[in-house]
Amino acid sequence: MFEGMPPKTVFWMLIVVGLIYLLVPMDLIPDYFGLPGRLDDLILLGALGWFYRKHVKQYAQAQSEPRSEAGNEKAGAGQAPPSPKARKGAFDPHAVLGVGRKASADEVRAAYRARMQEYHPDKVAHLGSDLQELAHAKAQDIQRAYRALKG
Repeated sequence: MFEGMPPKTVFWMLIVVGLIYLLVPMDLIPDYFGLPGRLDDLILLGALGWFYRKHVKQYAQAQSEPRSEAGNEKAGAGQAPPSPKARKGAFDPHAVLGVGRKASADEVRAAYRARMQEYHPDKVAHLGSDLQELAHAKAQDIQRAYRALKG
């Protein structure tokens, strides 16, 4: 549920949940029982802290892993592609279309059509403006890659 969410956002969500649980007297062990009522609050706060540390490690690991061509093809439709400004390095038309270096013209054409099916502006018209901008940039990259490989 939280994968891909920035740690700062998760931190503030957990702070709100922790404060609500800490301040509301009716919880797992009601606070009017004294020390046992406060111990369950501390246990929950410890569990939230553990969850946050685990999330930060997973987020850092996901950000540091390079994405392979196969990983990009298997990325879910709900995941936004990286923006052109966020990508580093030289433009690689083979990687953009997801074809090998020795791909035939038919394979390149098929890959181009498949990628444009995903990112064509008409296909993402129902999405928000941010995702439409990302899809537009990705479609331009796909067209640029196809022109580079075609000609």
